[in-house]
Order: sequence, then structure tokens, then C-alpha cells
Amino acid sequence: MSVAAGCMGRNGHVYRVPSSSMEPTLHCGRPQLGCRGREADLVYAVPYGDGRPSRGDIVVFETPRAAELRCGSGGIFIKRVIGLGGERWQERAGTILIDGQRLNEPWLRPNFRDSLSSRGSRIPADSYLLLGDNRGSSCDSRFFGPVPRQKLRGKVVEIKRGSERIHLR
Repeated sequence: MSVAAGCMGRNGHVYRVPSSSMEPTLHCGRPQLGCRGREADLVYAVPYGDGRPSRGDIVVFETPRAAELRCGSGGIFIKRVIGLGGERWQERAGTILIDGQRLNEPWLRPNFRDSLSSRGSRIPADSYLLLGDNRGSSCDSRFFGPVPRQKLRGKVVEIKRGSERIHLR
């Protein structure tokens, strides 16, 4: 689940997508289970600096210690920002609720949802609920908890898939 990093430019870093937790948005390489790409995508992430993460951002982060215990892996993960500090979240039959309201997730395809339900909790200030786009194959904040801001390495702004470059806003 952790990713290999390389330096690209002064401010950002390149990371390899290692698992299917963000499929179909980000591809990992076959023959690994659940991977759609012939080879793994590379992502370019830049630090937030003084900026704040927004819901929907794809981020690279250092996992909390609990990830090692709950996921069997730790280090650097790539997930999507779903919940913000101060919000109350829960999952009901694979649907995320933020402050009691169903979250619109246009990036999440129906067949990539799972059927989990969880009580959820309030996300601490300056922390984030980070989930994979392939919920059935993602060990994420539902298992290891919200991630503090200081653990975020950066926002993904570009995906390199083979010879194609996909720019994100």
C-alpha cells in the first residue's frame, strides 16, 4: 500500500500508485489484484503550504501508526479528502453522511462502493477523513481514523498514465 517517491521539481514529488484502493481514478499495475493498468500511474503532488485541503482533493500522506495495525501496511498512502475537521461523519450501507447529509461523490462509481455501515464520529479540528475511491479494497480513515494536517505531504495535481498526462485542479 505504500508508494515509492521520487523528486520532481523543487516543490513537489512523484509517487507511484501501488494498490487498487483508488481505482478507477488512479490505476495500479497488473497483475496485482484489482489493478486496471498495464503499469502503475505516477502522480505528482505539491505541498499545500498555507493552503487548506478541500473535500474531493486527492492527497498523499503519511499514515498514522494505527494503519500498520489495521491495514498490515503503513508509510505513504494516496486517498481522497472526504471529511473536514469539525464535521461529523458516518457510513450507512456504503453511503457517506457528513453532518447527517448524504455526501454527493461524483468521483465514486456505484460498483466501487462497499456495504459497510459505521457509527462514525466527529473529525478533530485540523484533521481529515481520507477514503479510497475503491471502497471495497481500501484501508483508509474508516479503519485507522482521521489524519492530522501535518501528515499530509501534498495534493495530487497531475496523473501520468503511460504517455498521457492528466491535470487536476
